[in-house]
Order: sequence, then C-alpha cells, then structure tokens
Amino acid sequence: MTTSASGNLGPSLNEYQLRALLVSCQHIDKLLGEIEGVLKSSQSGPAFPKYFDDLSPVQHNRIDDYIRRTRADILQAAAEQNIVPEKEKIPASHSIHATMTFIEIAIEELRPDKMRGYGLMSKAGAAYLNGLVQQLQASAEQLHRYLLQREAPK
Repeated sequence: MTTSASGNLGPSLNEYQLRALLVSCQHIDKLLGEIEGVLKSSQSGPAFPKYFDDLSPVQHNRIDDYIRRTRADILQAAAEQNIVPEKEKIPASHSIHATMTFIEIAIEELRPDKMRGYGLMSKAGAAYLNGLVQQLQASAEQLHRYLLQREAPK
C-alpha cells in the first residue's frame, strides 16, 4: 500500500501514523494468509503434515467469511485514509521457480557422496538414494518444463 495525505475521509493521521496503519494492515493480512494456509494445508495432502483438520466444513466456511470480512475492514480503513494497495510485484511463476531451486538443492543433498558425514553407507543404501534422487529430480524437472511451457510467448 502507498499513502496519500490528501482528502482523508476518516480521522486525520500524520505521516508516521499512516505508515504504522499501513504496516499493521499488511501484517494482519499476512497473518490471515497464514490462517488460510493452515486451512488449506490439510486439504492439499502434504507428505509431512503439520496440522490435522479438526474443523467441520461449516467451520471452514465461517472462518473464510471472517477472513473476508476482516480484509474488507482493512481495505475500508485504508481507503478512509487514502492508503492505496500496491499492485502485485512478484509473479507467482517466479516464486515457484525460486522455490524449485531450493528443492533441487535439497534433492542434490540426498546423493550418497553428500551423506558421507552421516557415516558409512552400504552399496544398497547408496543405490537406494541414487534411485530416489533420480526420481525426485524427474518430478522437479517435469514441473519446471510445465512452467516454462506456460510462460512461452504465444
């Protein structure tokens, strides 16, 4: 969000108060996104789930409603103080590509030669890890190819 000092509809706030309001609104929005992430994580089927879903579908809907209402209140307060939300800056595809780089590094760290510090490894263990690395790399490469196809100019 950016701030503008002219034409305030709400109580007059100085530049520093507007900045604090902006930062608080952004923080609240981020925390609401984390709640959404918790709700969606159990539905997306993570391999190592952190949360289990103990909420009913009605509770999911009610929480979604509260989140939407809170965001509407934040946007209303911002509008009253002429705080304009900034346009999105980072393409989702770029964020996914960057995250995939970290995933690829983590996959590479599973190679038997990278695991030397954890003790001697049997040939069977090395073969298993090499196969796993190949399998995980293939999946990562498929996602990369898919993203690149999607981004190709038409």
